[in-house]
Amino acid sequence: MMTQFKINQEVRTTPSDEDGSVLINLESGKVFSLNGVGAKVWTMLEQRLTFEGLLDSLAREYEVPRQQLKDDLEPFIHDLERNGLVQANSRASIHHN
Repeated sequence: MMTQFKINQEVRTTPSDEDGSVLINLESGKVFSLNGVGAKVWTMLEQRLTFEGLLDSLAREYEVPRQQLKDDLEPFIHDLERNGLVQANSRASIHHN
């Protein structure tokens, strides 16, 4: 399954740097602070990378086991979804047995 994420059009972000960035949800009025890695993931989401693409890119950049990246990335993405910042678009491939 390839999951891609669509950023809520009501979200604005400050330019990111090594310290991170700030997201503002104009719909809810809430402000979210991202650390440097979170800001990097957000930039990748803006580039419409799939979840698997995010993992590949982070695995190349950081010397961290892929499973650990997955375990860290999933809750982060769920937080973004729960706060209305992104929406998952799943394109599941159908396999017949």
